[in-house]
Amino acid sequence: MVTNIKNHSKVHYYDVNAGKLTSGNFKRSGMIRKSFAWIAILFMFFLPVGCNPLVQESQNSVSVSGTGTVLAQPDMVQISVNFSSTAPTTLEAKKAVEQTMQQIVQILQEEKVEDKFIKTTSLNYDVEYDYIGGRRIRLGQRAQQSIVVTVNDMINMPGRFSSILDKISAINGVEVQNISFDIENKAELFKQSRKLAYQKAFDKASQYAELSGRKIGKVMTISESVSQDVAQTRAFANNLRFDAAGESAAAKSSLPAGEQGVTSEINITFSLE
Repeated sequence: MVTNIKNHSKVHYYDVNAGKLTSGNFKRSGMIRKSFAWIAILFMFFLPVGCNPLVQESQNSVSVSGTGTVLAQPDMVQISVNFSSTAPTTLEAKKAVEQTMQQIVQILQEEKVEDKFIKTTSLNYDVEYDYIGGRRIRLGQRAQQSIVVTVNDMINMPGRFSSILDKISAINGVEVQNISFDIENKAELFKQSRKLAYQKAFDKASQYAELSGRKIGKVMTISESVSQDVAQTRAFANNLRFDAAGESAAAKSSLPAGEQGVTSEINITFSLE
């Protein structure tokens, strides 16, 4: 029976503190663990930067952005029309507002505006008060209605909206507000703006590659950061012409629509060869 066998062995090793090769009896398992620990530390310390794939990727790529804006003439317009009436009773005020609405609808039908482009946004019935000598005096019942009208196909029928505007603004007690021009179908404009944004990004990356003596490779990543509507206001005006009495002038309304469009902004990373 063999007992008291110790796991000792005489080995040669490098003494880090002494800076030289020496030998001695050490516990084998502990020595192995310490040796592997030092090897791992030295390996990590002397690991070449070029062996890191992330560093290599960043050194062999270029990231750029591009912005493309496409403008076009608006082909539609929206207007808000408000009208109200005050009468002794709610029923009388309601009838007066309905008569005004019928006048507006008749004008729009004559101008070939479909019913689906006429939308009521609010209809209110309130008590109308006034303050005289610090006292609140009841004036009657007030009815108020607001509608939004959309006029399409402005390019093919450029004078239609001015005609509609002049006729509606001539109705007593009617307010026309928030005239807003727009483009009905922007899908094709967005295609063009994205194409333009990509081309600008590619040109920019090509210049950087040329300056660094490299060539543009394949696209590694691509993302869109902005895609939105824009308005070009250099020729935009929403002015109505009124005479001194506040009535609509004999001349037609002056409404240059200017240009509107879309903008796309993309970020692209190209590989470098």
